[in-house]
Amino acid sequence: MARESLYDSFIAEYYDASPIVRNRGDVDFYVNSAKEFGEPVLELGCGSGRVTMAVAQAGFKITGLDLSQKMLARAEEKLAQLSPETGSRINLVQGNMTNFDLGERFRLAIIPFRPFQHLLDVQQQLDCLKCIHRHLQAAGRLALDFFQTDARRMHDPEFLKERVAAEYEMSGGRKVMLTEQTTSFHRAEQRNDVQMIYHVTHADGRKERRVMAFPFRYFFRYEVEHLLARCGFRVEETFGNFDRSELKDHSPEMIFVARAV
Repeated sequence: MARESLYDSFIAEYYDASPIVRNRGDVDFYVNSAKEFGEPVLELGCGSGRVTMAVAQAGFKITGLDLSQKMLARAEEKLAQLSPETGSRINLVQGNMTNFDLGERFRLAIIPFRPFQHLLDVQQQLDCLKCIHRHLQAAGRLALDFFQTDARRMHDPEFLKERVAAEYEMSGGRKVMLTEQTTSFHRAEQRNDVQMIYHVTHADGRKERRVMAFPFRYFFRYEVEHLLARCGFRVEETFGNFDRSELKDHSPEMIFVARAV
């Protein structure tokens, strides 16, 4: 992963307001994982603290690690609004998820909402998982999610067209239309180049177009299982959505719960 975060950009300002983020539906799953496996919890790619705060509010100690200073600043703003008791359970750390040393071991590690899919190379993926394993207590768990890859998104020219993903309003009277677009396919490398485009209309009528462009890695079920096995994990449960339903052909998610062995 690059030393500078993709999210150290305008995206930090727009992230939390997006209905794609607000309606994600994964928070209860990760809070319940903390209830099942215990504390302390480690969250990688914690971003603005969307899941971090919920885990702490449920009564669990959690360390959130992220590469982006701007996203962590948003998390700090949320932390400041919590009660002192809840806030005392949260430790926010800037760091690279492929190479960190926190001097602590955790009962549970979580990677919500696909930060692992920003790791393009197999070595980065292995480095991340091995680093997590070193930070887990005996029989500690790792829970992480991926989107289940739609084969059409690997090749279909239809996805090269810009399409509306969400429309919403923000503070200050700003209106946002978020569109997404795949700009190129790289099947041999299992990644697409994609764009998230923010069409912003300000309260004074001024319009701007802001683009976050990045490569995104896609994964397959047994590829993930092999990666986990290579790094000392045994998969215990696999789900197709955050309601813990079975992973099937048309499931939107691939969610893995693995045990350190």
